[in-house]
Amino acid sequence: MKKTTLNQSVALALITTLAIPVAAQVQDKEQILEVIMVTSQKRTQSIKDVPISVTAIAGEQLLKQNISDNEELADKVANFDISQTGQGFNITMRGLGSGPNQGFEQTVGTYVDGVYRGRAYQMRSAFVDLERFEVLRGPQSTLFGKNTTAGALNVTTRRPTEDLSGYISANYEFNNGYTLDAAVSAPLSDNLQVLATVKVLDHDGYFHNSLANRDEVARDATFARVSFAWQPSDTLEIFLSYQHDDESNVGIAPSQPVAEPVLMGLTLPAYFADINQYKLDDDLYKGNAALGEDEYGDYQADYLTLTADWQFKNLTLSSVTGWQEYSMLQSNDGDHGPAPLTYRQDSDENFEQISQELRLSSEFDGAFNFIAGVYVQSTDLAFDEQYRIYPLNALGPRQYSGDSDTQAIFTKLDYQLDDHWLASLGLRYSKEDKEAKRDLGMVELSSGLPVEQIDIINVPGAVQAMGAPNMLPTDVYLNILKNNLGLEIHSVNGKLSETAFDPSLTVSRTFKQGMVYFSAATGTKSGGYDARANLAKDWQFDAEEVTSYELGTKLTLLDGTLDLNFALFNMDFKNMQTSVFDGVAGFYVENGGRSSSQGIELDGRWLLPGGFTLSGNLAYLDFTWDEFSGAKCFKSAQFLPDNVEANGVTCDFSGKPGAYAPEFSGHLALDYWHVLSGDLELNINLQTNFKSSYYTNYDLNPFTEQSGYGKVDLRVELSDYNLGWSIALVGKNLTDQVTSSYSTDMSFAPAGMYAMWVEPGRTVALQAAYRF
Repeated sequence: MKKTTLNQSVALALITTLAIPVAAQVQDKEQILEVIMVTSQKRTQSIKDVPISVTAIAGEQLLKQNISDNEELADKVANFDISQTGQGFNITMRGLGSGPNQGFEQTVGTYVDGVYRGRAYQMRSAFVDLERFEVLRGPQSTLFGKNTTAGALNVTTRRPTEDLSGYISANYEFNNGYTLDAAVSAPLSDNLQVLATVKVLDHDGYFHNSLANRDEVARDATFARVSFAWQPSDTLEIFLSYQHDDESNVGIAPSQPVAEPVLMGLTLPAYFADINQYKLDDDLYKGNAALGEDEYGDYQADYLTLTADWQFKNLTLSSVTGWQEYSMLQSNDGDHGPAPLTYRQDSDENFEQISQELRLSSEFDGAFNFIAGVYVQSTDLAFDEQYRIYPLNALGPRQYSGDSDTQAIFTKLDYQLDDHWLASLGLRYSKEDKEAKRDLGMVELSSGLPVEQIDIINVPGAVQAMGAPNMLPTDVYLNILKNNLGLEIHSVNGKLSETAFDPSLTVSRTFKQGMVYFSAATGTKSGGYDARANLAKDWQFDAEEVTSYELGTKLTLLDGTLDLNFALFNMDFKNMQTSVFDGVAGFYVENGGRSSSQGIELDGRWLLPGGFTLSGNLAYLDFTWDEFSGAKCFKSAQFLPDNVEANGVTCDFSGKPGAYAPEFSGHLALDYWHVLSGDLELNINLQTNFKSSYYTNYDLNPFTEQSGYGKVDLRVELSDYNLGWSIALVGKNLTDQVTSSYSTDMSFAPAGMYAMWVEPGRTVALQAAYRF
C-alpha cells in the first residue's frame, strides 16, 4: 500500500488557509468574486451573511469535475467524510457520525429541495443537475430538525428557466466507462416552465476481482428527473419535481481481505487460500463461485417534491411536501475474501416516507423578523436478509420492520438591536413515536431444517474447536452460540415515544469588512431499535444529545478580491450512537457515553492578478471520548489494547480519539483562466485534498489506521462559451495513492484479518460538453 505524509500539501494549505472551490468571474475592466447565494437558513442569502460554518459548492463545479458520488465530494470539504460500508454509508462531520444500521438515521441529516433523506442507502442517488451543495457544520435543529446533531447537507436542484436552455456533458473515463449528463429547460407558457434532466452511468469498475475474473464495482445506472415551475399569479410560485433512480451493480463494495504481516508466515486453514492475497492494493479476491456466491445489487428509488410559496405583503407562506420510496436488493461476500466464512445471499430493504412542512417567514422593514413552522413525517421500513455462516453450517434469516411518526413546531426570531448587532433565538419542539420488530432465526445449511426443530445437533468443527463434543442437545448448543459467539435465536419488539426541545441562540455584529458571530445550539437524535444485533439484549438504544458553541467571522478583504472565513467550535455529545462490529458475527448499536469535538475551520477564496483564483478549506480537529466504558476491544495478532477494563473483555475509550477524525484535513484549488483568442478560453484547475492519519474502524485498531496522504487532481479545459462547446481532460489522484476508507474485522477469522474498503487510484477522463 502506498502511503504519504501531508508534506507540501498541508504546508501550502496552512500558509494560504483558504476555501470553497467556487469559481471567480473575471470581467474586462474589473475583477470581482462571484456572490455565493445559499438557503441554509430557509432564506436566500449571501453566504457572507450566514452566521454558521458552511461550505457551498456550485453544481457546475460538480459537473466539471465529474463528481457523481458523495465519497468523492466529501474529499473536497474539510472536517467532512462519507465512506461506503457493507450496509450503506457512514457520514461523519467534525469527527461525529453514527455508522450504518437500518435501525437509525444518520447524525448528519441530508435535505434535497427541503425534503429530509435520512437513510444511508439514499446516499446512492447521484448528483443530478444540482444548483448547489451546502455543507452546514454543527447542529441545525431549529430549521432542519432532529437528526442533524453533527450537521446537515442542504442540496438544491436546478430550477426550470424562462428561456430555452440546456446542456449535454459526456465523460469517458479510460479503463472504467462513461458518464452522460443532459438537461433541457423550456417555457411551456408565459407562466409555466419545465426542466428535464438525466444522468447515465456505465462504469466497469476501478478494481479487478481476480477470484471472479471481472472488474468491480460495476455500475449501470440511470437517474432521471422532470420538474415544473408554475407562477399562477404574481404572488404564488409552485415547484413540482419527480425523480426516478435505477441502478444495477456487479460487485457491491470495493472491499478486500487484508492480513497483518505477522500472519504471513503462519499456517492457516487451507480455505484461506494464498495468504499473500490478503493485502491492500487494487486487486479483489472475493466471491466463491463454487458455493454460488455472487455480489450484485439492484436499487430503485422515487422522489416526489411539491413546494409552494405565497407572498402576502411582507410575509411568505411556504409549503414543502415530500414523498419518497426505495428498494434495495443485494447480495455480498460477508467475509470479503476467498475463504468460505460468511455470505449474505440476499438482502431486501424497502422504505417509504411522506413529509409535510408549513413555514411562515417575514420580511419586515423594522427590527423584528421571524420564521415559524410546523413539520410532520411518517416512515415505514422493512428489511429482510439471509446470511450463510459456513463454519456453523447455518443460515441466519433476519427480519426487521419499523415505522415512525414525527411532529414538530419551530421558530427562529431575529431582532436587530441596532445598525450592526443582530440576535437570533431558535426554538424547536418535536415528538417522535417509533414501533419496531426484529426476528433472527437459524437454519441448518446441510438439512435445511430450522435448528430449533432438531433434537440433537451435529456440532460443526468451529464449535468443536472451543471444546464441545461432536454431538449436543440443541438447547446446550444454542447456549454455546449465545455465550461464546454472540448469536441467539430471538424475536423482540417494542414501542417508544420521545420528545425533545432544542433551543439555539446566535448573536452577530456586522462591520465594513464583514461580520463576527457567536452561536450556542443544542441538538437531539432520536433513540430507537437496533436492526442488526444478534442478541436479544442489544435491542433498544437511547437518544443522543449535543451542545455546541461556535465563534466565527466572515471577512471580505483586499478591495473585494479576498473572502476569508474562520470558525472556532466546541461540541459536547452525550450518548452518541455508534454502530460497532462485535468481533465475531455482526454489528450492534452502542451509546458511546460522552465525547467532545473542538477545533478550527478556515475557508476562503482569493482572486489573484493574471486570471488566477486560489480557493480551499482547512480544518484542525480534536475529537476525544470523554467517557466511554464497556466498548468493544480491538482484536489483533500484532497489537494489544492498552485500555482493557477489569473484566478483561471490554475496553475503556475515555481519553481516546474517535474514528474518521483526522487532526488536519482540507482541500486547496488553484484556477487559471486565460483568453487565447476571440472567444476561445483556456481554464486550468489544479486541486489537492489531504488528511492526516485517522482510524477507519470504530474499535481504534492501530492496524486499521489510515496514514496521512495528499491527492492531486488536474483539469485542463479548452472552451468557446460563445458557441457553447468545451473539451477537457480530467485527471484524479494523479499520484496514484491507494487508501482505505473503512474497515472491519473479518467474521470467523483469526485475529489480525480484516475487510478493508479501498478508494480508487489514478483515473483519467476525457470530457466534452455543449451548452445552449
